[in-house]
Amino acid sequence: MGRPGRGRRPAARESILDAIRASEPLSRVELAAITGLTEAAVSMTVRRLLDEGLVVETGRAPTGGKPRTLLRLDPAARLAVGVHLDRDVTTFVLTGQTGGVISRLARPAPPGDLLPHLADGIGTLLAASGVDRARCLGLGVVWPGPRNGSVRRTPEADTPPAAGGVAGSTEISHFGGPGSPSVSLSPEATPHTRRPTATGPEAALPHRRAAAPGAEARPPASRADWATSPGAAEAAGTPAHVVSVQALPHASDDAHLRGWDAPPHLRGWDADELGRRLVEENGWPVLVENDATAAAVGEYWVARVGPEQAFAALYMGSGIGAGIVVEGRAMRGGHGAAGEFGHVCVQVDGPECWCGSRGCLEVLAGPRTVVAAARADAAAAAEAGLGQSAPRSVTADFAAVARAARSGAPRCLALLEDSARYVAAAAESVVNLLDIDLVVLTGPGFAAASFVYGPAIMRRVQPADRRTWHRSATVTVSLAAATASATGAAALVLQSHLRR
Repeated sequence: MGRPGRGRRPAARESILDAIRASEPLSRVELAAITGLTEAAVSMTVRRLLDEGLVVETGRAPTGGKPRTLLRLDPAARLAVGVHLDRDVTTFVLTGQTGGVISRLARPAPPGDLLPHLADGIGTLLAASGVDRARCLGLGVVWPGPRNGSVRRTPEADTPPAAGGVAGSTEISHFGGPGSPSVSLSPEATPHTRRPTATGPEAALPHRRAAAPGAEARPPASRADWATSPGAAEAAGTPAHVVSVQALPHASDDAHLRGWDAPPHLRGWDADELGRRLVEENGWPVLVENDATAAAVGEYWVARVGPEQAFAALYMGSGIGAGIVVEGRAMRGGHGAAGEFGHVCVQVDGPECWCGSRGCLEVLAGPRTVVAAARADAAAAAEAGLGQSAPRSVTADFAAVARAARSGAPRCLALLEDSARYVAAAAESVVNLLDIDLVVLTGPGFAAASFVYGPAIMRRVQPADRRTWHRSATVTVSLAAATASATGAAALVLQSHLRR
């Protein structure tokens, strides 16, 4: 496919390292074919990379003539730390240049000072990994609010500090290698997303209507039945999976209207100040990015997406965002705000959003809105167990709604389907605007509810793709959704060193 937004041609070093990262092991001949460089340029650049220890030779591939020596990246040659500052949990990861998560640490968000919390977590991560701080190139921090992709460097940015760190405890997971490829939701790969047999607008995406008098509202026998078998119910004059439920009420509470609602431990901070203070504390170069863009880079890095594949990663946490990767680079826009998927207008005269506009996707169909609707509906609240406790985080309550919907709870399923209808329409706009054929769903919200949102997006995108645009767009769910943002933050640090 054509690649939107073609930029400068990468240097030989960057091209070779990125090609090996995506498709290792590769021979020098294969590198020349992939990168378009001459075999002489490849040989000279590879020799330098071998001398630096970034690339290693790993056996030979038989050919009709002389066997070809294969090359791969040394996973431990370059390391970076990524930190995801979420509302409830802080996730720390140590990542190597092949994209594999070497160690992971998760801790509850701090009730008080942020900097000691980060210093202790980073020290614990490195101590448990047995890694010398001097081997880390820098620190990437995922900031959950507005950002500008700012980078803070020490005067001696390329000279990491001496070893040190703070000991601590808590769950650390170790991984042996890079993450697995994403799971496809394309209809060819998954029986649960078969195309509807009916035709017309109702076949593309089911809509909730009021139940006919005397009609029984019940969940489908299975998710596949609900998605693909409207015939019998339609013949009786009733749509498949009828649930008498109002449209999603918009969340017009103060948190939406006063702007970004920072979690308590981040109030009073901005991205630049946080980056500056972390440089002072650690002595490392620090990069601050937002969660959606970092998650996109994490997917690119961990799933080993090739640099020729442009894609959008739709991120759902407590809000909705998107990261867009073109030619291996995250698009940020003129003011660092590219990818504000949650502020695509899906209703021109819709409710006011906290951003100041109206009818934004996030205010009409975001996780906060779904949770508010579930709490306002006694039946849905009971299904999700929301009435039994005080409100938790939006992410936790949304996950409870998704779990209930997955188990067949009709009210919760109806709320997610209404939300998915808006999300699918906005996703189609992203696909058409960028002319991409890959959409990745990531973040805790989509990890919990992709069984609703993935098929809804596919059903929305497919008809025009087949009839008019002749694309074959695929929606996948990231298998690294829990750590994609933190891994992406570390990957951005590593990526910045590809050109050095």
